[in-house]
Amino acid sequence: MNGAATENVITSGLPLAIAMVPILSAALVPLARWFGDRYRNILVLAVTGLVLVLSLSLLRLVWQADVISQFSVGFGDLPLYFRVDRLGAVFNLISALIWFLATVFSLSYMTHESRHNRYYVFYLLTLGGCLGVFLTADLFSLFFFFEIMSFASYLLVIHTQSEEAMKAGRLYLYLGVFGGLCILTAAIMIYWFTGTVELTPLLEQLLLLPAKTLIAALLIIGFGIKAGMVPLHIWLPKAHPVAPAPASALLSGIMIKTGAYGIARVATVIYTPEASETAGLWAYTQQMGYVLIWFGILTMSAAAFLALFQGNAKRLLAYSSVSQMGYILMGIGAAAYLGFEGPMALGGFTLHVVNHAFFKAGMFMMVGAVYFRTGEIELSRLGGLWRDFPVTSVVFLLAAMGIAGIPGLNGYTSKVLLHHAIVEAYELHGSYALYIAERIFMLTGAMTTCYIARLFSSIFLGEKPAGLKAKGKEPWNERVVFVVIGAAILFIGTSPFLVLKELIGPVVQSFSLDDYRFNYLLNVNFWDSHDLQGMAGVVALAAVFFVVGTRKELFTRKLPGWLSIESLVYQPLVSSLMFIYTRGGRAVETSVDSAYLNSPRLLTYYCVGGNILENAAESVIVGSLKPLSAFSYRVSSLENHGPAFRTLLAIISSTLQAVYRFWINFIGLFFVYSKKIFITAFYFLFDMDYSFRGRFFKIVNTSNFEYYLLVFFILLIFILLLQFFI
Repeated sequence: MNGAATENVITSGLPLAIAMVPILSAALVPLARWFGDRYRNILVLAVTGLVLVLSLSLLRLVWQADVISQFSVGFGDLPLYFRVDRLGAVFNLISALIWFLATVFSLSYMTHESRHNRYYVFYLLTLGGCLGVFLTADLFSLFFFFEIMSFASYLLVIHTQSEEAMKAGRLYLYLGVFGGLCILTAAIMIYWFTGTVELTPLLEQLLLLPAKTLIAALLIIGFGIKAGMVPLHIWLPKAHPVAPAPASALLSGIMIKTGAYGIARVATVIYTPEASETAGLWAYTQQMGYVLIWFGILTMSAAAFLALFQGNAKRLLAYSSVSQMGYILMGIGAAAYLGFEGPMALGGFTLHVVNHAFFKAGMFMMVGAVYFRTGEIELSRLGGLWRDFPVTSVVFLLAAMGIAGIPGLNGYTSKVLLHHAIVEAYELHGSYALYIAERIFMLTGAMTTCYIARLFSSIFLGEKPAGLKAKGKEPWNERVVFVVIGAAILFIGTSPFLVLKELIGPVVQSFSLDDYRFNYLLNVNFWDSHDLQGMAGVVALAAVFFVVGTRKELFTRKLPGWLSIESLVYQPLVSSLMFIYTRGGRAVETSVDSAYLNSPRLLTYYCVGGNILENAAESVIVGSLKPLSAFSYRVSSLENHGPAFRTLLAIISSTLQAVYRFWINFIGLFFVYSKKIFITAFYFLFDMDYSFRGRFFKIVNTSNFEYYLLVFFILLIFILLLQFFI
């Protein structure tokens, strides 16, 4: 599944501009604030609007060029290299569009928040980092923008700086750093063994490496953390409820797509043969695809089950995002598993990326609008709000039906393609395990419909609780944003053949895949009776879940605390590591203390030992005078036997003198450096134990992290600005 055989390559500065404009514009936000909040908001809106226009132009350019638009900017021996194919252009355009809509929504939502300048600075930095991921040509450039996005979005997660937000932010940051290190380690290994880090087919070279599986695992773990793949998803349910609604919309609708994009590049580009028709080389890619299919199935089903029992609207949507990423991961896995015959899976996960961006980002913003005007986010304290939110309730219903896969809405189209893909994967080898995976796929659809129906009914239907009031009416910017999202959901759902032909088809065509399977994708019948009957069965099963769960009050029950990834995996792992670390530290400390306490005794032993050695040496030297004099007399008598004996004596004498000098110098250096090492170790331990505000403490103090992060981004913007003048 590699790039097209014939690439029409052109050079353009658009990818560079799209990534750098928001990053460099972030430095202008504090300056615009001097003239007033209005000018700052106009600046941010103009920047995101400009990025959207540039992204549209880039899509047109890539469509005309068949495959590629490329550009590079120098950073010494490791330049940032931009290369955009149709898949990257689609990811980029959807991200730019949702980001612009979130900016329009922020105009009203952020009025009740504080720290606006910091929010918008890192809002733009996150945008630049996110878009840069989709536009780069190699793993190092991708890692550069991936880390900008991760560190900048951390400030969006902890925006309120509440205790819960700071705790969620730390988890988000730690996992983000760990994921970035995994990606960087894999990139270094690939470069070490292959001499390149370009996002091109490398399967022939990687198959020769004993570390090929380790490299793949590091890449999938690194990107899987950002994608919310189970069991690496634990940051999502914690970060979403605490972040502002526009940031939550972007975290869920866009930023987790960077993880899916990275995994897609690994499974459908890097670990694929250069010639797609080479059937014998697909075996390893199929194994990777099989594993990804099951990770996708586990992610979608486990998260959907957990979403059923959530009482917080944003946390429910967070688990829903994890579940929907499971659909995308399953599609990526099916594309790798099917290999040369994978157009259906490739088209399915690409279309679901587009659909999920609309209905999930829209849902987060709509729930945010409800929270903004009511101050409530718990489902038990909401209800009957459709009269206060007429536009919001209608669009939310469309988005809910879209994510449920109701025919006529956008989610139905991508789920049909994904369902066909998992069926094709099952039929390829007749694997009964994949038949079970297809059944779980359908069951997850029923759970999705159930929890999303519960969410909608809890917020907008039923009786309004006493004391629940909505302040004011829906502002114009919210209505505009929600109407655009609702129109997109309806358009994709009612015009699937047009979307397939004009958007998804060209993306799949840029990969060298089987022509018969590609034509089958373009002519798939979305209104086939078998697919409609399957969806009817899913809805009927969801209705049973909803009725039984509501009457028995199952959904209001809290799941046991041990039934979580944190309790089952991470907490025991962390406890074990802490136990080993603390016991190891205690052993080191005991050893050091023992050395200090016993140093007088050791010194005594050292001195006694030195005296013994000295006496022994003197005894040997003094006692050897008589034999030595006799030996010297005999040796001196040899001088009379000719020049050969005199030369031998000179060599022996020089050798003995050299050995003596080396020994004396060694003893001197040993005592000099021993003294330095002991003094350094003593003051280091003293500084750690007693100097709580010493230089070392100040360096490692984590409370200074935000300051260092701000300094880092200021320096980064300065360095990027220099690229245009040097």
